[in-house]
Amino acid sequence: MSIAERLFLMIFLQLVVVSTASSITVGAEAPDFRLQTADSKTHQLHEMRGSVVFLIAGNRKLRKEDNQWGEAIVADFKKWINNAKGATPVFRCYIIGNMDDVPKFISRQFIKKQLLKKPPPVPLLLDWKGEVHQQYKIECKKRKKPSLYIVDQQGKVVFHQYSKFNRQTYDKIRQLLRNLLSQSNSTDSQKSSRSGVDLIPSR
Repeated sequence: MSIAERLFLMIFLQLVVVSTASSITVGAEAPDFRLQTADSKTHQLHEMRGSVVFLIAGNRKLRKEDNQWGEAIVADFKKWINNAKGATPVFRCYIIGNMDDVPKFISRQFIKKQLLKKPPPVPLLLDWKGEVHQQYKIECKKRKKPSLYIVDQQGKVVFHQYSKFNRQTYDKIRQLLRNLLSQSNSTDSQKSSRSGVDLIPSR
């Protein structure tokens, strides 16, 4: 192999690494995952079709930021979360915690007990080996900010941004969520009009 060919191959491989390291793009289908919370309940993304899903991905050093996002979401959208008993929830919100950087001497059982004693504002999905963070190409350690995603009713990523909690970004997210939920409200109202059931409580 000539020097020119070797140089071309090196550049090509570098481009491949860069392209594969990019985050999930808006408009793409959200990669499926299956994770558990501290109470051993399993949550799988593909089973959430029909719901709007807000994901807050972070690690233990960003837990305060993660919780701030979760608290704001619950304050504004509490009536939409798990509001229809026995039916598909209209809106779901989760923190995906990368537990791979937790010191190895801290047991999983201890972590679960602590989370059950002091639960986060929204369900925290335990990504023990950081596999979902790798799958989504999340760079929380590098950026030192939570990675935020909105997945629509069809399973498409319609929003992604790294951001610490701030009102400007939150207002943008809140408006997008309201727009998506209004679509769900319109569809569900048509389905339930004959039975007289209001699946989405008014604010």
